[in-house]
Amino acid sequence: MIRTVALVGHSGSGKTTLGEALLYFTGGKDRMGKVEDGSTTSDYTPEEKAHRVSVRTGVLPLVYQGHRIYLLDAPGYADFVGEIRGAMEAADAAVVAVSAEAGVQIGTERAWTVAERLGAPRMVVVTKLEKGGDFFALLEDLRSTLGPILPAHLPLYEGGKWVGLIDVLHDRAFRYEQGRPVVTSLPEDQRASVEKYRNEAREAIIETDEGLLEKYLEGGEVEEVALSRAFHEAVRKGQVYPVAIGSSGALIGLDMLLDLFLEALPSPVERWGEGSCAAKVFKMQVDPFMGQVAFARLYRGKLKAGDTLQSDNGPVRLPHLYTAKGKDLLELEEAEAGTILALPKADTLHKGMELWTGERPEFPSARLPDPVAMAAIAPESRGDESKLGEALRKLLEEDPSLRFERNPETGEQILWGMGDLHLETAKERLADYGVKITLRPPKIPYRETIRRKAEGQGKHKKQSGGHGQYGDVFLRLEPHEDYQFVWEITGGVIPTKYTESVEMGIKEAAKQGVLAGFPVIGYKASVYHGSYHEVDSSDMAFQIAASLAFKTVMAQAGPVLLEPIYTLKIFVPQDRVGDILSDLQSRRGRILGMDQDGALAVISAEAPLAEILEYSRTLSGLTQGTGAYSLEHSHYAEVPPQLAQKVIQERSQATS
Repeated sequence: MIRTVALVGHSGSGKTTLGEALLYFTGGKDRMGKVEDGSTTSDYTPEEKAHRVSVRTGVLPLVYQGHRIYLLDAPGYADFVGEIRGAMEAADAAVVAVSAEAGVQIGTERAWTVAERLGAPRMVVVTKLEKGGDFFALLEDLRSTLGPILPAHLPLYEGGKWVGLIDVLHDRAFRYEQGRPVVTSLPEDQRASVEKYRNEAREAIIETDEGLLEKYLEGGEVEEVALSRAFHEAVRKGQVYPVAIGSSGALIGLDMLLDLFLEALPSPVERWGEGSCAAKVFKMQVDPFMGQVAFARLYRGKLKAGDTLQSDNGPVRLPHLYTAKGKDLLELEEAEAGTILALPKADTLHKGMELWTGERPEFPSARLPDPVAMAAIAPESRGDESKLGEALRKLLEEDPSLRFERNPETGEQILWGMGDLHLETAKERLADYGVKITLRPPKIPYRETIRRKAEGQGKHKKQSGGHGQYGDVFLRLEPHEDYQFVWEITGGVIPTKYTESVEMGIKEAAKQGVLAGFPVIGYKASVYHGSYHEVDSSDMAFQIAASLAFKTVMAQAGPVLLEPIYTLKIFVPQDRVGDILSDLQSRRGRILGMDQDGALAVISAEAPLAEILEYSRTLSGLTQGTGAYSLEHSHYAEVPPQLAQKVIQERSQATS
C-alpha cells in the first residue's frame, strides 16, 4: 500500500522537523537533523541552509509496517508558492501542519485553499504542543476557519504535563516514554471531555454514511470496522477533516500519525483509478553533479526500468528509475502508482510535462498566482554577461513562478518573483550556475501627458544644393483619454500622401516628452494647417516637421509627469490592520475598501509603484511574515509637483 502526502502549512509550523522525525522514527535515518544547523534531510540546498527555511519541496520516502509513504515536505514561505502547488498536485492528500503555539495563520488557510481547489482530501497535524498552546482552543479555531474538523487525537495530561495521546476513534490512551507508546488508562478528570469528543466524532462519521446512519437511528450497534471504513470514505470525499497531534520535539504521536495516514487518507487507486501509466513532472532541479533532475509523480499504472512513455514532445525512455530521499537518489527496479520518481539527466523534460501510455489521461493542475516583487538584474562582470542567458533559462525552467522580462524603455532586465526572499534565492541559484548578478530596485516607468489645449507650428526647411527639405505642420494638442490622431487638412495645403509621415513624426516625438524624456500618453493630436513645396517636400521632411511641432506645442500644453499606480489586495491578521493602514497612508496609498476572508482582513488599496517597490519586505516586517498580497497595474496618475520636480532633476542629471 502506498500513500503520497503533501506536508504543507505556514512557515515555521514545524513541517520539516516533523518530516525529519518521521524519517528517523521509521528507520530511514540514524539520528535526527536540525533545521538550525542545516542537517535535515529535506532542507539540503545551500539556500535552505543559509536562510533556515524550506525553499524547495523535499521528498522523504518512509517505510512503515510494510507500507510505503511518500512525504513531500513543501515550503511554508509564501514566496515559494510554485513549489507548494507542485507538491499539492503530486500528492493524494494534504496534511496541513499547524503550530499549537501560533495557531491558524495565513499560510494555513492558503495551503488549505489550494488543496480544496485541487479537490484533495485534507487533514491537520498539530505540532509543537510540547512548547505550549491550548489544544482545545485551537480545535475550535480550526472548526471556525476550515470546516468540519474532527479530532482523531486528544492530548493526554498527567499532573498538568502533556505525556501522551488519546486515540478518540479507537478508545485508547498512550503515554510515551522516549518516543515509544505505552498503553495507559484514561485519567478520571479527562473522561467526560474525551467521551464528549468521541461521541461527536462518531456521530459526524455516521452521518456521512446512509447505511450506518439508518442503523444508528434504529438503535443498532455500529461496528468498529464499519465505522473505520466510513471514516476513510468521509475523509476521501472531503466530508470530514481529521486532526492529529505529532510532536517531533517530544517524539509523541508519530506512530499514531502514520497509522492515521494509512487508515484515513486515500490510496493512489482511489484518487486516480487504474489503467495505463500516467505521470507528470511537478518539479525540476539542477544538481551540480547530476545535471537537470525531473521529479515526477506516477499517478497510475506501473513502470520498470527501460519503459517508454509518450509526451507532447515524443517518446521518453526511462533507462533507470529512481526515487529521492532528500539530495540522494535511490534506484528502483519498478515503480507503482503513487511513487515519486526522480529522473536525472532529464534534459528533454520540463516542469508540467505530462507522460503516459495508452490513451492520454486528465492530469491535475493548479494555476500559479502572478508574481508581486521585482528587481532589476545585471551581471557582476563582463564574464558573466555571456553566461546569463543560459543560466536564466535553467532558472525559469526550474521555477516557473519566476518571470523575466526586458524593459525596452529603461533598458533593464527585470526579474519578477513572489517576494524578496524568492528573488534573493533566485540570485543564489544563478550563482550556483556560475553567474553572479546584482539585484536593485528597477527604474520607475514614468509617463508624461498634457493638461490643456495648445496650438503651434513645426517647420523644417533646409537647402543644401540640389533638392532641399521642406515640411510645414500646424498642430493642435489637447488632453484625451487615449491617443487619437485627426487630419483636419482641407484645400490641399498638405497633400494627403504625407498623412502617414506626419503621424509617424508625432508618435516618434511622443516617445520622449519635454519634461524628462518619458513617453507621452493621453492626448489628441489634430493637424489643421501647413504648407508644402512641390520639389523639396518629402516624407522625411514632414516627419521631422511634425516632430518639431509636437515638441513646441506640448511645452505650451501644461505638461505634467505621471506615475504608475498599482492596486493591492492585502491579506493580514485582524490585529495588524491598523499598522497596514498607517503604512499605506505614508506611501501615498488610497484605501479602496476592506473585507474579511476567514480569520483574515482583506484590504483593497492603490498606491504608486515608486512607493511599493519593496513592499514584500515591508509587509513581512509589519506582520512577522503572516501577511500576503497581490499586485496589479491599474492606471497612471499625476505625480505631486514637489516629487515630480525631483524626478525631473534626477533624470536630467542621469542623461547629461
